[in-house]
Amino acid sequence: MHPQLPLPFRLQEDFNFDNFISSENQLIIGSLKDTSEPFVFLWGDSGTGKTHLLQAICQEQTEQRKTAAYLPLRELHMLPAQILDGMDGLDLICLDDIELISGKNDWEEAVFNLFNQIKQAGGRLIVGSKASPQQAHIQLNDLKSRLNSGLALNLAPLSDENTILALQNRAKKLGLELNHEVAQFMLTRLPRDLCSLWHLIDKLDRASLAAQRKLTIPFVKLILLN
Repeated sequence: MHPQLPLPFRLQEDFNFDNFISSENQLIIGSLKDTSEPFVFLWGDSGTGKTHLLQAICQEQTEQRKTAAYLPLRELHMLPAQILDGMDGLDLICLDDIELISGKNDWEEAVFNLFNQIKQAGGRLIVGSKASPQQAHIQLNDLKSRLNSGLALNLAPLSDENTILALQNRAKKLGLELNHEVAQFMLTRLPRDLCSLWHLIDKLDRASLAAQRKLTIPFVKLILLN
């Protein structure tokens, strides 16, 4: 049995390193796995894979029988910041969407305290953000200084070909055949972020199963219109 994660946030099994199309970001994966880096600030545009990587490193930690927690601030920042109390005993904490606590005094102070406690305990903290450490608009100067003190990693967006490869891998996992032509058609009509594209693949999977049809451009068009 792997150690149980605190708080009711389940990791998505397919958010692992094997399923991540690294391409231009291969060095970033190596840095995330490097346990000698006590603090990492991972940033990039929506859809570049921050959440995927944060969950992947948590999964790897639990597989190594270490304790880890993935904390999505998108779901937590409206709750009392005291939920972070006592988490400094974990080997790894991943905070996603750190920019969402900007201007929330209680949360900024709680993350600052957690940062110091983790450092003292010898654990690791990895933070995810859409903005760089300098552009995250954190108000508490002490926390702003801490966020600028670690290793900053900027995720590069996937090229079109690697995005198509990621879509095809996702489709294959669901038992779908997604050829290059259909995948290219999807890229020209949808947002390029993988989250949106993966949601469409899931929708196409359900529609294809219900209609007993293969993924063709006419069929994808039909689903997009509904």
